[in-house]
Amino acid sequence: MTAATKRPVNVTLNSDLVARARQEGLTLPAVAEQAMTEALARIARDRFEAEIAQACEVHEQYLATYGSLGDAVRAHAAGQT
Repeated sequence: MTAATKRPVNVTLNSDLVARARQEGLTLPAVAEQAMTEALARIARDRFEAEIAQACEVHEQYLATYGSLGDAVRAHAAGQT
């Protein structure tokens, strides 16, 4: 994402926080980009985890209804077709 073109945006921030950040040598655009990158990564991770949880739930429901292939193979091997 760092290769993308930059564009100006307006934000309103706590003035004390901005002053402290500047005293520490932080560049506001860099901090904002890092924070947004981390927030977007967190959102993507949370979305992925929710999708995985949903898929696991669907899989568990399928197994509860139909059983697994392993169960079918074992039943067949035991003569319980």
